[in-house]
Amino acid sequence: MRKIVLFMLTAMACASCNRTAQDNPAPTPQASVRLIRNATVKIDYAGTTLLVDPVFSAKGEFMSVLGVNKNPTVHLTMPIEEIMHGVDAVLATHSHFDHFDKPAAEALADTLPLYIQPADSVFFRNEYGLTRTEIVDERAEIGNVTIHRTGGSHGRGIVAERMGAVSGFVLQAEGQPTLYVMGDCIWDETTQAVVAQFQPDWVIANTGGAIVPPISVVDGTLIMNERDVVAMINELPASCRMIAVHMDAIDHCQTTRHILRNELRHAGIDDQRVLIPLDGETIALK
Repeated sequence: MRKIVLFMLTAMACASCNRTAQDNPAPTPQASVRLIRNATVKIDYAGTTLLVDPVFSAKGEFMSVLGVNKNPTVHLTMPIEEIMHGVDAVLATHSHFDHFDKPAAEALADTLPLYIQPADSVFFRNEYGLTRTEIVDERAEIGNVTIHRTGGSHGRGIVAERMGAVSGFVLQAEGQPTLYVMGDCIWDETTQAVVAQFQPDWVIANTGGAIVPPISVVDGTLIMNERDVVAMINELPASCRMIAVHMDAIDHCQTTRHILRNELRHAGIDDQRVLIPLDGETIALK
């Protein structure tokens, strides 16, 4: 009789534990963004790890745009194995050399899906032999994450024409902040419409003020510079915060972290409104 009572008590306790676990599931880890270098970021979001625009070349391994310093101008601050650890999928905003390279293709080695824009539908296969590409027309589902592909302009005028198509991605998931990865898009009517539609809590913006002589003399930068960031942050909803990247790694990017920080302080913008991470730094998306 005593054994039966003990068995019943144990069973009741286990059932209670199961109900508690079901009623209180383990919370999803807090979303975060880690800057690897330039525009390469590693995003932990809703239990999924995404790598955006991977460039793994060693310092000085490829061409100089301005004919001054070979690119990248700085080393990676961590091994490629560490960067790739835990990655579930890769996003490519576009196919320019400073957003995807051969060492990144070798690291993927067709073992991970690569989500791309329609304009690059054949590029990654022809250039790198990658076959696990997923074309995102409008949206895609990766784990618990919904990814919306967004448009934009890679500069203005002739600059935009020569740079070609570029995309951004908006990440959404239940219980998570909405994150907008702008890519190499400038702040214009198209990206303004993206913000109006999705109301992001965070924006990752490429802010290096890249130029290509001599066309930039007339039509300006390929991506946003420090003045564009000030204009954009003043137009964003007050609840939206920015993470500024794509600086201090490619020789044609004229806006440095120091220049951007100086401009923001001069404009009276709080340091916590626009975060400027160092290579290897992780930002929690609170």
